[in-house]
Amino acid sequence: MYRFITVLMFTAFAVTCQLGCGTPVRELTWDDLIPHEILSDDPLKGLNDEQRNAANWVVYMLENLPERNSESEEIYLMVDEAIPEFKEAGIDIAEIMEKRKKLYTSVVHELSGQQISIAGYLLPLEMSDSMVTEFFLVPYIGACIHVPPPPPNQILHVTVADEKGYKSAALYDPVMVTGVIRVESAVKELFLVDGSDDIDTGYALEATEIKPYEIDYQDL
Repeated sequence: MYRFITVLMFTAFAVTCQLGCGTPVRELTWDDLIPHEILSDDPLKGLNDEQRNAANWVVYMLENLPERNSESEEIYLMVDEAIPEFKEAGIDIAEIMEKRKKLYTSVVHELSGQQISIAGYLLPLEMSDSMVTEFFLVPYIGACIHVPPPPPNQILHVTVADEKGYKSAALYDPVMVTGVIRVESAVKELFLVDGSDDIDTGYALEATEIKPYEIDYQDL
């Protein structure tokens, strides 16, 4: 009889825990949103600091310059002069750009459906007064507004499960967001002071909990 009661109590505890304890929450860093094998394949591996800075500048210009015209011609000429110098040093700018593209667009499909938490900065998309119901979570201040947007795998499109939303104190509030993550490519319109911009996102998250967070920059 004692053994039967013990087994019964253990079974009841296990069922209660399954119902009440919830799914374990995995705390992520921003690097966790990039496949490990791609993250470890540094496109600038083997370059010294001067070469890295120059390569980053050339690649950024090639990725972001408008069409060649009288206004952009001077910068294009600087890029044209730099590329042969890289070639002489055995540095393939086209290969670096391809690796960077893979680094910035690849996602971790295994994360879909997981209960996760991640810290970042809140950039509102939909809000009423100071209550935010939809936002971007980004890894650094100024993203998408003052500086170019992060790559899609470094932006989370967050919807708030609570219809009331989250009370935001200011733009780029540091927060810890918990919820179920999904791999989901989307383009969301972000309204700015001087117009709007389309932002590519690689992940979606339905937030069940949002808390103010003191950012530890070593964690991002």
